[in-house]
Amino acid sequence: MPNNTKVTARAKTENIRQHIAQIFTQAQFMSADEIENINRELVVFEICEDDSIGSIKELLKTNNFFLFISDKLHDAILLELSKEYYFVFCLKEDPEKEIEIRFNTLKQHRSIKLELEEKTEELESTIFELAFASTNVLEQNEFLEQMAKKDGLTLLYNHSYFKDKLKDEMQRSERYNNHFCLALMDIDFFKKVNDNFGHLKGDEVLKVYANTIKECIRSTDLASRYGGEEFAIIFTETDLEHSIMAVERIRTKLAATIFESNGEQFQITFSTGITPYHKCYTDVEFMVGVADKALYLSKSTGRNKFTVLMGEDVCG
Repeated sequence: MPNNTKVTARAKTENIRQHIAQIFTQAQFMSADEIENINRELVVFEICEDDSIGSIKELLKTNNFFLFISDKLHDAILLELSKEYYFVFCLKEDPEKEIEIRFNTLKQHRSIKLELEEKTEELESTIFELAFASTNVLEQNEFLEQMAKKDGLTLLYNHSYFKDKLKDEMQRSERYNNHFCLALMDIDFFKKVNDNFGHLKGDEVLKVYANTIKECIRSTDLASRYGGEEFAIIFTETDLEHSIMAVERIRTKLAATIFESNGEQFQITFSTGITPYHKCYTDVEFMVGVADKALYLSKSTGRNKFTVLMGEDVCG
């Protein structure tokens, strides 16, 4: 019975061409060059005297599935190629039933291989999606971890994280005799901004002030929103002189910032209390208290200024 499976065929001798056409009713005949340009097709291919191991190998490098119709002269070549490639072959004098059996074996192999390739692609896609999802989860976790440390409005570090880092810095300085300074900064008359221009404008002022701080300090320093309109900066491995210079950079940049609301313009200033680390500072609260006392002195003696309190003066 003729096989109605669609196949691509190449036959150079007329009797083989007729034989193939009789067995495979949907055979489409092509040249060897044309067959090299198709993909994943069932190919019935007559091997002739001028076909070499090299030319046959080039065909087998394609993704097609070959049933070779050969003579015994090519047995050695096909045996050699079978060590590297999969194909089916039969002799030109084999009966139709034998060719049909071998072709069905090839067709089944093609079906299994294509299904396996499809499953492999699905698996690779799933692995990629899982890897992508895993990366996203890690990134999201990292983002959430970072956001847990930060103030939602200004995106500076929050009060809790600031205290943890200040504790770490104090322990590091105690161990290695490093220098660092703490500055507490409070916006002057911030309540008037909220009362006169509204809380949304007040939030804008806080965000601009926070960005100004970030632009004027080093990446190794740590700035935080300590609470309300009060901010804190840890100047790591920095002496008093350079800490004051950083605070004054912030003051200069902020002085050039003009805020507007309903056609009215205004500016803001801030007061600062600074203290360098001293070994007498036994804990975080003690050091923060000294800086807060210095801040109070700035606010009570005119505002828009800084005051320094040294550990030697506080501890005696």
